[in-house]
Amino acid sequence: MAALAALGAPPVPEIFATMEEGPIPGEINPGEAWLESHGRSLGHFVDGTWLKAAGRTSLECQEATTGRTVATVPAGDSSDVAVAVAAAKAAAEAWAGLGGPQRGQRLTRLAATLAGDRRGTMGALLALAGGRPLCRTLGADLDLGLRLLQVPAAGAQLGPPGLEGWTPLGVVAVVLGGPCSLPALLWKLGPLLAMGECWGGRLGTLGTAGTSRN
Repeated sequence: MAALAALGAPPVPEIFATMEEGPIPGEINPGEAWLESHGRSLGHFVDGTWLKAAGRTSLECQEATTGRTVATVPAGDSSDVAVAVAAAKAAAEAWAGLGGPQRGQRLTRLAATLAGDRRGTMGALLALAGGRPLCRTLGADLDLGLRLLQVPAAGAQLGPPGLEGWTPLGVVAVVLGGPCSLPALLWKLGPLLAMGECWGGRLGTLGTAGTSRN
């Protein structure tokens, strides 16, 4: 107990009384560090680039548990959706043309990347956005989200029975109400990417947009 007090950590009885998490090992929150590396000013992520249109109203991204502002994003509009859809459309033919096995391999590598060096950062960002303890976002939310990406990736590599001659439709819009959890997003994205569709964007609290270009 004395050692915890010397380190500045809350005493154990206080942790149980307030249900507050203990300090992050190393005293460095990787989610906060990632936000700092981007100047705590994000944009719409399209085709590998953060787009920040000038003259837009800024929206505050707040930590779920405290309400403090951790970053800002520009308010999105129809022009952002159009840019995201155009980027996805440009990538659609090549992505569909890869075939199931190669798409599955790429999605499997994506899941492995998220589960590797970026795991701590992802978990910390999910904790900031959703208000769940870090142990939950790392142990449940992130693992479930990755599973929802790995399963359709494996199915694409094996070739789903009964879908011979399947032709991808092209660009797909995924509309989710925020705040959106990672499992909820990947539950929708995993199967459609595995089947050869391209993601044209996501509309939610932060107004972010993206494409499935690899």
